[in-house]
Amino acid sequence: MAKIIISLLIPLLASCSVLNRNARSSVSTMCVDLLSTRVAVDVPTPLCINKENYEEGVIYFVSFNDGTMIFHEGALAGFDVDEYTPLGSEHTKKYKIYWGNENGKFWKKYVGGGVRIYYFDVNKESKKKYDDIIKSIRIRKLWRPKSPASSNE
Repeated sequence: MAKIIISLLIPLLASCSVLNRNARSSVSTMCVDLLSTRVAVDVPTPLCINKENYEEGVIYFVSFNDGTMIFHEGALAGFDVDEYTPLGSEHTKKYKIYWGNENGKFWKKYVGGGVRIYYFDVNKESKKKYDDIIKSIRIRKLWRPKSPASSNE
């Protein structure tokens, strides 16, 4: 009887291990509200999200186990990635993308609609995942009410 049970469990356990190995990581849509835009992007579950407001802008730092992303809108902020020499670029009417390799790690910079989005410090094995994140970017202008006109005029 034990041999029958074991012979039934072995294929079951083997199929579960194959399913688990081929399972995709959990991906969800993350929305980031910057100054005048909302950025929606499909990302795997991040480890840490930090938001920093300053007088001229907003910065989100999003950390994963295999790289980092920055979402930024505003002035006067510079990042180390801005100093990297690009190996290539793509330009359209809506956006510009620059990419390269720095110290054996991959990086990419997306500029569009006043928004800058970066990934950096990414290994070759994870590059496709981050490229897919960049491809999933959706930017929408936020509606902001105009301040009421002064009644003293």
